[in-house]
Amino acid sequence: MKKLISNIIYLISEKFLTTFILLVSNIIVIRHLGVESFGKLAIFQVYFALAVTVSEFGIRRVYSSFRTYRREIITFGEALLLKTILSGSFFMATLLVVYFFKLDVIYYLLALAFLASPFESYSYHFEANLNNQLLSKIRVSVSLFLALLRILLCFISADLILIILSFSISNIIINLLCYWQSKKKGFKPDYSLSAARKLIKGKHLLSRSLFFWLSVVVVQLNLRTDQFMLSIMTSAASVGIYAWAYKLVEQFMMIPSILAGVFLPHISRQTNIDRNLYLKRLYFYSLIISVPVSLGCAVVAPFLLPALLGQAFNPSVPVFQLLALSLPVLVLVNLSGLYYSIHKLEKYAVFRNLFGLFLSLSLNAVFIKLGGVVGAALSVLISYTLVAFFVEFLLPITRKNAMLKLESLRDCFLPQSYKSLIYEFKDILHKRKYKK
Repeated sequence: MKKLISNIIYLISEKFLTTFILLVSNIIVIRHLGVESFGKLAIFQVYFALAVTVSEFGIRRVYSSFRTYRREIITFGEALLLKTILSGSFFMATLLVVYFFKLDVIYYLLALAFLASPFESYSYHFEANLNNQLLSKIRVSVSLFLALLRILLCFISADLILIILSFSISNIIINLLCYWQSKKKGFKPDYSLSAARKLIKGKHLLSRSLFFWLSVVVVQLNLRTDQFMLSIMTSAASVGIYAWAYKLVEQFMMIPSILAGVFLPHISRQTNIDRNLYLKRLYFYSLIISVPVSLGCAVVAPFLLPALLGQAFNPSVPVFQLLALSLPVLVLVNLSGLYYSIHKLEKYAVFRNLFGLFLSLSLNAVFIKLGGVVGAALSVLISYTLVAFFVEFLLPITRKNAMLKLESLRDCFLPQSYKSLIYEFKDILHKRKYKK
């Protein structure tokens, strides 16, 4: 438990530090670029985020769910080989698509997401063994370096492509540093393919990761549907207005992803806990933390956003408020993906996420036409609420997850839930004091 708490503290501290670093640098970048050019940057980042998601190939959560260190070590070679083959194919495909369709030269930089992909396997090793302290230090250091680089680029009036490049090289630097650190620490994976096949009983890593890969790609498409459709139905300036508000909320949305990365290997390797009860408590904690943050952000938005970016971004205020009110649901949907990994139900996650994607496309088509950027934000709130509490009831095998979330929501209104929380907190403090 001590190691688990240490990992959570490091990762959440990392998120707050990187959020602050990116907030400061992004304000300078946005003021330098203006609404129109920032909209072009935001559209590129939508595609780049999708490329990064595709380059992950669904392997991270499957890899982190192995219950023994030996199995993880043997599977590493298979993960590295799979990522190398797939990312090489996607790297070449990206270059060919940009060339033959005569897209803007900035889209060649999308290939960098696939160039970084094989080395990402080394970060999986640290995550699977809850060694996130080093990962946090690496990521914060790289974020700070690149943020300072972007500020310098703005001061020398660099053009858009150099600023985009400074965003695109982040994963390459982080993954290469993870490779270097793992070698330095003597990490020696077993590359014997026969041993791996024997251990996993002929089931290739892709047999599980394929469904989760499809699922997370659909999730990423769903997360970016609003910006995709705004770029098609409106203008780059509208995307810039919307993207700034979305980026602020997105930083909070990364926290459940961090927690999922920590809790998945922890829960998977525990044999003496009720996993569903554990998940229910996580859902409850996520709600009681995200709801006050959500309401606070909605209240301060009219004062904070114009002060940071100027009057040109005033239309971002109602967008940010709606997205902030969506935060508890977004957090819950993200964190509840753990249920599918823990119970090996990855293929059913695809159904849930496809439902969310089609719903988002439909709602955005209507609401963007009626309300522009505000309509896009409203569609996020409605679609994710339905994904969080409705779609899982349609399948008996996932209905339990929906019930766990509803029970967690109910617990938020019960005084005894908070009494229990206080008791648990006091018990942890008492045990720590006793050990000292």
